Amino acid sequence: MKIVFTSCMDAERVADQPIWKRIAEHEQPDVLMLLGDQIYMDWGLGAGATDWRSLIAAKPAAGLTAYAADMHRRYALQWDVASFRELVCGFAGRADRARLLLTWDDHDYAWNNSLGVDGLDGLDGAGEAYRHGVPARVKAVSRRLFAQFEHQLRTASVGDAYPALPAGWDGPLPAGTADLFWSGALGGLQGPPCLLLDTRWHRQARAVGASILGADQAHALLGAAGEPGAGLLLVAAGTPMAHRYLLSQQGWHAEGGPSYVEFDGTLRAARRPVLFIGGDVHGNAWSGRLPCADGTPSRVVQALSSGAAIGRYGPKRFAPSYGAITVPDTWRTGGAVQLQLWAQSREGSWEPDPPVPALPFDANDWTQPLHAQAQSRVEAAADDQPVAMLAARTRTGAYRGKTAVSLPQGLDDLNAVYLEQPLQDGHYAEPLHWHVAPDGAAFLHGEADLGRPDDWPAATRRLVQSAFDRALEQPGTTSVVLFIHGFGKSPALGLAQAYGLRATYPGCEPILYEWEAGRGGGVLAVLGGVPRARQGAEGGAFALATVLHAFNLVAALPAYAGLAKVVLARSAGCLALHHALDRMGVGGQRLGHVDRIVLSAPMLKAFEYRRQAGLGGLDVPVLMTRNRHDQTLRFADWFDGVGALLGLDETFVPARQSHACVDFSESAGVGSLHDYLLLRINPQQHRLQEQLLCQREFAWSDAVGGGLVSPGDAGVFHVP
Repeated sequence: MKIVFTSCMDAERVADQPIWKRIAEHEQPDVLMLLGDQIYMDWGLGAGATDWRSLIAAKPAAGLTAYAADMHRRYALQWDVASFRELVCGFAGRADRARLLLTWDDHDYAWNNSLGVDGLDGLDGAGEAYRHGVPARVKAVSRRLFAQFEHQLRTASVGDAYPALPAGWDGPLPAGTADLFWSGALGGLQGPPCLLLDTRWHRQARAVGASILGADQAHALLGAAGEPGAGLLLVAAGTPMAHRYLLSQQGWHAEGGPSYVEFDGTLRAARRPVLFIGGDVHGNAWSGRLPCADGTPSRVVQALSSGAAIGRYGPKRFAPSYGAITVPDTWRTGGAVQLQLWAQSREGSWEPDPPVPALPFDANDWTQPLHAQAQSRVEAAADDQPVAMLAARTRTGAYRGKTAVSLPQGLDDLNAVYLEQPLQDGHYAEPLHWHVAPDGAAFLHGEADLGRPDDWPAATRRLVQSAFDRALEQPGTTSVVLFIHGFGKSPALGLAQAYGLRATYPGCEPILYEWEAGRGGGVLAVLGGVPRARQGAEGGAFALATVLHAFNLVAALPAYAGLAKVVLARSAGCLALHHALDRMGVGGQRLGHVDRIVLSAPMLKAFEYRRQAGLGGLDVPVLMTRNRHDQTLRFADWFDGVGALLGLDETFVPARQSHACVDFSESAGVGSLHDYLLLRINPQQHRLQEQLLCQREFAWSDAVGGGLVSPGDAGVFHVP
């Protein structure tokens, strides 16, 4: 019997998920386990992000409605991943809970580090119970929407749309509805026994004597593990039993702190070989035998595989990963379990990561020591080149005076240094050069080239020119792209998108303009992001105008005549560009050395685009993308309520002959996506945007002749 397990996928950031095709074609499992975090309600949004807990506490009705809408939207996005649907819908026996096993972890159960209990802050040390506690009404919504997602996976056809938010989503749960615990024989009556644990529904705040499973699950686990001589037992859960976490201790065991009672209880009770498999850690890990509290080896071995489709956080890359287990038919009496942990390299190949030895066992125990531990070795760096970043942020703290500043905690330090406050008008963007080490840690590359404040325009030009020079040095690089990110981006996530741009379109060299436009995600980002984006765009107009001027000056140099020079504004980044152009003043030559401007899913009013002081006054080609089904822009349009957004506008009229609209509304696989730039969705979508971003010469006649677009109304082209 072959079992495949994985966890952790975020379709909002990673709609192209090659792991499912790999599993379908290479593994063809008998049992498929999805071990939590099928969606991400909050992780990776950066320091200062608005959190669901606070929103629901402050506005119970509106907050819970927004929570349900966003959770439902995220499940729909995961269903929209074609390779995921094809794997699940083509999986024989998916209706059988013994064949397709699903559980959740914190990010699809509620929010980061969430608990199964709620509590009042400051009473008897219950601060954690308040910060991470989940009120009963939130648990009910999460449980109902998880059940809808599971039902879709078990019953829907591959071409079915995801259903609407269920009626009565905010009502009480039916009697008897509780945790996600399941136990039985994997694959049918002759399969090995397995327990699928829910490590969130009952989880208490960590303390001496605290429980992670609740009484019924703990009783079942201790009873099954303690059955002497019964052969192999598999236990699966979203949360690892033990793992050396960098930031927060989410495992059953916590180094330097109290462990949940079930951890040592299970290790001491085991009287048969137990294989524990879990996720959560965004990578692979082989733990071997877990030691009991007194240091003696237990009969429990652990393997973790996670990060199915996480993408990047800052420059750190989370390799797509999964585990494959082959269990012999002689699981009752003995044999050897074959375990392989796989990860996809940056180049696209799948590698054993880390290699794991065979796991021999008999009816009572593992028959080898199995003490060795190993972590994922696949390179964590997004790529090996620096990224130029111009940070138009209010900041505190200083990195000056050091030639290399390590940010070992996943760029959280970067998020903390740049405050959640828009830059004030009259300030310059700070020029910084980021480099990423092979382990994914970020470094400030060389001395910060700041000089005196009155020298910052020159420092900005030097940083811009360094990106142009790097483009000339790298084989295959054909363009330099000034990238203005959209709303809801912490500094780390803005940097992640810059690396993602270079990964999706290797011919371009990005320069990131990093600005404050809110740090939420999904619906939260829209709720707070629209007014914040306008505030940040207006306050940072001088900074971006300085950057645009420097980009245009460097683009004019003869040495770079062979490179394409592109300004790319994403979503609310179009607002920032609009205000910067307004600051620069009227004149068709403001960006005369730029080959084109691309507005991707522009969160900009149509009437703002037409202003002669802004984009409407530019003679250079301006190309805007449109998706009439863009759920994020539709929500933003409803929230704002004044005038149509350009990214939805069905009555587009070009302000200049060189301006055009590229309509992705009916392009295969785009659906309701807001991000159809950084994803490989279909061949026409990818090739067209690659040409717009990487080619110096571009003609609509060639795009039409090549089948990439078809002409529509004046200035409008449709992508199939």
